Amino acid sequence: MRDLAIYGAGGFGRETALMVEQINAKEQHWNIVGFFDDKIKAGDKVDGYPVLGGLTEASRMDSSIALVVAIADPVIRMNIVVALQNLPVEFPTLIHPQAMTGSMDNSIGRGSIITAGCIFTTGISIGEFCIVNLAVTLGHDVRVGNYSTIMPGCSVSGNVGIGKFSMIGTGVRILQNITLGDKCIVGAGAVVIKSFDASATLVGVPATQIK
Repeated sequence: MRDLAIYGAGGFGRETALMVEQINAKEQHWNIVGFFDDKIKAGDKVDGYPVLGGLTEASRMDSSIALVVAIADPVIRMNIVVALQNLPVEFPTLIHPQAMTGSMDNSIGRGSIITAGCIFTTGISIGEFCIVNLAVTLGHDVRVGNYSTIMPGCSVSGNVGIGKFSMIGTGVRILQNITLGDKCIVGAGAVVIKSFDASATLVGVPATQIK
């Protein structure tokens, strides 16, 4: 089995560790060596796994350890990847065995995490270092830009484009043929019925832009 470290020991990091355990229950693949986290003291344990340190310690990794960055915030996730990108470290794509990733032609980028209960159809493209959280459905020809996060229970209809570094909140509904620009934030439970440009913050039903 390949050694794997998880960057981020918060709630989603812990869920990612559980997801890896569930992957291993089906087929032994990863040996979790611990967490990296900048807010927890090295040597402490989280869900039975040791905290190995923060960014300084992670920057000393070698190619024997794979690393998954399990932090929901797109910008923080990007900053960590950029800080470590020159290391000879693999950033694996993790897909839960209970995710239905659809057509063989769908693409899921390096470092992305696809969790349990997700259902994808066909023509789908998910960029690098994305998070698609629990029970998300993606219709045909959905495009998700690098570093975006889709929180649990979202429903994205066909031919939707979600720009890079976007955060789609829990339970959001996005209707077909809509495009959201880079760095959009959509609040929990919103229903998006039209396209918006980059850096829009959207809330409500139907979703409207706020400052």
